This record gives sequence, C-alpha cells and structure tokens, in this order.
Amino acid sequence: MVLESSVCPSVASQSVDLPSTEPADLLVTGIGGATPKAASVLSQALDMPVETVVDALYRAPARLLAGLPAADAAHLAGVIRTLGVEVAVTPAGPAPARAPAVDLAGELIDLDAADAVGQALGRFLGIEPDVALDLLLTPPGVILGNVTEATVRALEAALPAGAVRLTASRPDTAGFALFASGLSPLQVGILRPRLPAGAEIAAGGSATVFDLTRGEADGLWRRLKAPEQVRIIDQAFLRFSIELVAAPPEAAEALETLAGVPVDDYDLLRQALPVPIEAGVAFADLEDRMAAYEAANLHVRAELETFAHQALDILSAPAALLAEFGLAGPMARPASCRP
Repeated sequence: MVLESSVCPSVASQSVDLPSTEPADLLVTGIGGATPKAASVLSQALDMPVETVVDALYRAPARLLAGLPAADAAHLAGVIRTLGVEVAVTPAGPAPARAPAVDLAGELIDLDAADAVGQALGRFLGIEPDVALDLLLTPPGVILGNVTEATVRALEAALPAGAVRLTASRPDTAGFALFASGLSPLQVGILRPRLPAGAEIAAGGSATVFDLTRGEADGLWRRLKAPEQVRIIDQAFLRFSIELVAAPPEAAEALETLAGVPVDDYDLLRQALPVPIEAGVAFADLEDRMAAYEAANLHVRAELETFAHQALDILSAPAALLAEFGLAGPMARPASCRP
C-alpha cells in the first residue's frame, strides 16, 4: 500500500536559519535510523515523559520542544541527530497537524534474506533478531501499530531491499474480518445478525464475517467475550490464493494472460484440477481478480492462506541429509510449518 504523504514541506525540509535569540520549535520529522533506546536517552536528557518522546519519534512529524532560543534549538538538534533521529528547527508557531496513524504488517518474500531481515527488524524494534523474525512470520505479520508514514518509510529503508513486502493500513478507515470458532448458542445468537445474506454459522459454532468497521469489530469483540475463540484482523493484512476449479479447452491463452501459465501446460493443468494459480492476493484485489477469471470462462474459488499451515512430504533423500534435520527415515513428514 502506498501512503499519501502526510509530511508537510515546511516540516520535511531541513532546519531554517534563525537569529540566535529568535524563538524556535524543535520538530521530529522521523525516527530515521535511531533505535528505541533513543526514546529513553531523550526522555532522561530532556526530562520528559518517555511516552511523550515515543509519540514524537514514531508518530512524526511532531513537536518535541517549543519556544526555545534558536541557538539552543539548533544545538539540541545537532545532538539529537547523532542518535539517528531526524529533526528540524522551525520558527516558533502552532504544532504541526498530526499525521494519520497506521498499523503495519510485513511479508517475507526473499527467504534467502531471512537472517538479514531479522537483524534489521530486531534493531529497529529493539528486540532480538530471532524474536523479530518470529513476529514477522506469525500471521498476519503485524510488526508495528499506531505509527505514521515517516516511521513506515524509515523501516522500509532499514530492511534489505526487496526482502519484505510492507502493508500499511489506517485502522480508523479499514475494514475488519472476524474469525470465530467454538461459539456457544448465546454467542451464535449475537453473531448471526452480522452474517451476510445466505450465510450460516457452521457446525461447531464457526463463522467468518468480513467488512466490519472498527467500531463494529470492537463491539462484537466485547459482546462475544471469547478472546480465545475470536480473531479480528484488518482485512488489508489478509492474503488469499486463487484456485482454478474448471476450465474449458479454449481458454488456454486467457489463463496465460491472467496467471502466466504457459499454453503448452494447459491440458496437463486441466487434468489436475483444482489447482492454485495465484497466491498472496490481497483482499482489496480479490474481487477484481476473480471477476477477470470468470469473464474468461475460467471458474475459480478463493482460499484464505494467511492462517493456512503447510506441510512438506520428503519422498526420498540421502540419510546424511535427513540426519542434519533430525529426521530418521527416508520418508518423513515434519510438523506443519508457518505459511
């Protein structure tokens, strides 16, 4: 998702030169290359609540200090920049308008860069690399909340290029999906009015509801009172696969155009239906993608892949190689791994 810029030019630009005694404001324009330790350092040095400093750093642009003599503001700005924080000195005035807050999720798309991603993400978040990587790989991969575009851009710059796909979403305008299972009859009664027309709650009290507002999702969460049985996820962070379930003989070129399946493989693919033809499709793109297939007389269905578990069947392998992975025999099925 590409966010519209919320950093006004006067804030995003470099500090302006002011007479040394002119009142000035010290603004944080971005977290830059700083680590979370910068918040603690600045809190102690400036005698400010750490929560105030964290808010300024991760929800930039924000005013950190107001009404300082310009010379003092410029000196402080130089010191703060040594921490990696991006700051600017501006003439004293109203605080900049707060940028919209977003939540941020990521997907590891370059497996070879996993270690480097863990290192970079861990440094940015102030946690161990393996913990950071686990956070990224745990669906739906939410890694930051209540931050601004400036922080998203700083993280993007810190990560290995092309290794992670970041998705930012504004929770105040987002649509939410509710996944429920094992609901009691009372809870089923609460949820049933929210189901789309024709939808039913499955045996065992399972149901999925899409397109909830933040208020609706929060209200259902409170009323259902079932934190272990209910998950509410921002739809922007969901990913789907598209499976081809039926295809006429004459649609080979259409499938190649839509999904990149070579025409020469079309007959073989038709013999193996149903087969997945796309993966990692965002919720916002799903309806249009499925409509494109149906328009070509290619019948498809969508499967939620965000929480799907994958397993690997090893049909044959050298015994020494199996031993390296702690596997005893020539055929093994490891426990389900993360998607």
